[in-house]
Amino acid sequence: MLGRTHIAIGILLALLLLPFISVPSKLLFVALVAFGSLLPDVDHENSKINKVIPVTRWIPKLFKHRGFFHSIFPVIIIYGVFWYFNERFIGLSLAFGYLTHLFSDSLTRMGVNFLHPVSTWHMRGPIETGTIFETAIFIGVLVGIGAKLVF
Repeated sequence: MLGRTHIAIGILLALLLLPFISVPSKLLFVALVAFGSLLPDVDHENSKINKVIPVTRWIPKLFKHRGFFHSIFPVIIIYGVFWYFNERFIGLSLAFGYLTHLFSDSLTRMGVNFLHPVSTWHMRGPIETGTIFETAIFIGVLVGIGAKLVF
């Protein structure tokens, strides 16, 4: 999926989760989830995250796209590092955003291997990245965000 779709899905899922969790700042939670929703694409040369944080541009040279960074292991590492430094709110927010990215990519034809490199099984869906179908999903998610903010 495109970066904009990942951000939108991350924001919508964060807004839907907010009534069920206690966070020190709702706005910061949503912002960190949106940022976290871009992190898995650090392994893609032309990703939004690599444009925002130029120091990460070396990562696609070492890792293939939808390999390790599209598995569950970075989620565990991110949460674990922030937990260790007693920043659980940041870790939870980024990890949740990361998971929203993995979930949305698992709906695409390329799919996601949640256990890479331990397994070769991919969870796949019908969506092709950058198509009118993805654009329709993006618009639907924006409508969902608007509805959630209003109601």
